[in-house]
Amino acid sequence: MTVRTPVRAGMFYESSPASCRRHAEELLKEAHVPDQLPPRLYGGVVPHAGWVYSGPLAALTLKALVAAGARKTIVLFGADHTGAVQMGEVYAGGAWRTPLGEARVDEDLAQVVLALGRSCCRANPDAHENEHSIEVQVPLIQVLAPDAMILPIAVPPSPLAIEVGQAVAQAVRDQVDRVAIVASTDLSHHGGHFPAPGGRGEVGEQWTRRNDRRIIDLAEAMDANSVLPETYKHMNACGAGALTAAIAACQVLGAQKGICLEYTNSYVVTHQRHP
Repeated sequence: MTVRTPVRAGMFYESSPASCRRHAEELLKEAHVPDQLPPRLYGGVVPHAGWVYSGPLAALTLKALVAAGARKTIVLFGADHTGAVQMGEVYAGGAWRTPLGEARVDEDLAQVVLALGRSCCRANPDAHENEHSIEVQVPLIQVLAPDAMILPIAVPPSPLAIEVGQAVAQAVRDQVDRVAIVASTDLSHHGGHFPAPGGRGEVGEQWTRRNDRRIIDLAEAMDANSVLPETYKHMNACGAGALTAAIAACQVLGAQKGICLEYTNSYVVTHQRHP
């Protein structure tokens, strides 16, 4: 059996099983899902920086998705930080190990996706070897939904992303209430901490917020076709392929709009922790 070992435990989240579980439980406990959400949720978007920055938003999104239905499988569309992603790179079998144990891959669903997405997907576990965007979500899923399986798919920032999302949607159409679609992406890599087009400090934070708002607007409008051009121009999503695929998949499944549960950035988080 193929088992992927963690590459960011001890850096992006805790490597100790007890500490990792305690932190994940705290993040999920503090995540308050709004009461007015629609009863059927198809998918969501999570960030993937270290848990100090990304954990609260990731926990909130995942908690909302699991609260909306008993999820058998969570499809995780990941970003490409290594250049190894050329197609929809499916981790098609085995498990992902974290400090909390092994999360099983939904091998049956993987085979359906590969069959339906012959032109856009392939089985390629090597593409996930050094990529953290999916890894940091898995311990949260293990605590939140211990029996759920995962299907990791790394997605390139290319027009192929729409085909990947559509193939996944076709594969899960008959079990839409039991499968959640999740895109892993951070937004503008700035936050006011270092020189960038937006400047430093609060001026830079406001620039980041406006830059991020453009991509959030596209997600809320379910405009998969505009995500890649927007990110090429404004560099406001490192997982643009993952986001595109998720929007395309959820749209096929019946989603009509996106809802921004919460927004933050690294500048805000840092100054909340260290005023």
